[in-house]
Amino acid sequence: MLKRKKAQLTIFIIIAIFIVAVVALFFVLRGNLNLPGKPASPETAEIQNFVQGCLDDSLEKVVFRIGENGGYYSLSKSSTPLLEVPYYIKNNQNLMPSKEKIQGEISKGIAKELTFCLEDPAFFPEYEITKGKMASPEIIIEPERVLVEVNYPLTIKKEESRSKIEDFNSEVPIRLGIIYDAVSEFIDEDLKEEGICLDCFLIAFTPSNLKSNVFWEIDGTAIFIVRDFESIIDEKEFVFNFANEYKS
Repeated sequence: MLKRKKAQLTIFIIIAIFIVAVVALFFVLRGNLNLPGKPASPETAEIQNFVQGCLDDSLEKVVFRIGENGGYYSLSKSSTPLLEVPYYIKNNQNLMPSKEKIQGEISKGIAKELTFCLEDPAFFPEYEITKGKMASPEIIIEPERVLVEVNYPLTIKKEESRSKIEDFNSEVPIRLGIIYDAVSEFIDEDLKEEGICLDCFLIAFTPSNLKSNVFWEIDGTAIFIVRDFESIIDEKEFVFNFANEYKS
């Protein structure tokens, strides 16, 4: 009986030690946003809100630009001569960028826009802010939204207060994933035809409630402007542009 009680007591002690260790680990991890021994300071929230606003604005601006440029932050030479829209079909080849490529273009654009935003001279001169190296923004294109996560370490000091913030995220309710899949379906089917496949056009875009206008250039190039009335921010609708070459 005595041995059994000692065994039970040992088990209780081990469980108690485990619980204390878990609680201690929780507080250590929660404190990673601040330097050891220092509570979160008022300026931490102020500066974090400023950086968050920059990220929100950058994401929205870049995603709209990506749509206008057919998946690119900066257009390459392989674009139409008049409206500067990238070719998705040229010389009977599929030139549509992959979804991973577009995510990379959004990441590149956000890194540039965010850096520019945070270089504003009004970026809290009353604080001593040490900027770490910004990691490449991680982008995920979902059917009805685009998400970004970025690690940007900032050490903030004012008098005796010293804090650190580093992880930021944002999202924009643009149906880029739906649009991409619809355009990709149209391109795949259009390549099978001699000229423009209007039936493929309707089959690809109608189920997602997407509208599109087609404009022709004199060399047999069709410019497609895909409009999504379900992706509107501040009364601005999202458009996605691309071009196909049709040889006569």
